[in-house]
Amino acid sequence: MHHNDTKKFYFKMEDSNGELVVRGEIEGESKIPSSDDLKCKGIIALLNSIDQQNFNESGNYPLFEHYIKEIEVTISEVKKYNTFQGKSDCREGLL
Repeated sequence: MHHNDTKKFYFKMEDSNGELVVRGEIEGESKIPSSDDLKCKGIIALLNSIDQQNFNESGNYPLFEHYIKEIEVTISEVKKYNTFQGKSDCREGLL
């Protein structure tokens, strides 16, 4: 990785009450404006770290299904538009 191509992208998501749900930082090489390629790499890395078994063992499998559906809806919406304008719940409050 070349240091000159290294970018940082900070993100956070708040609920409808303005309460923090999640925040984070992605750092890596980016070749696309607004670090959209870096965001995709971060998403893939996070998805690869999820174990469905943890939801099953904790008795929260419906929560797993909820998040998977949100991911599917969001991906579907992202693919529809050049500039994302979707209304998915998981996009609410994303800054």
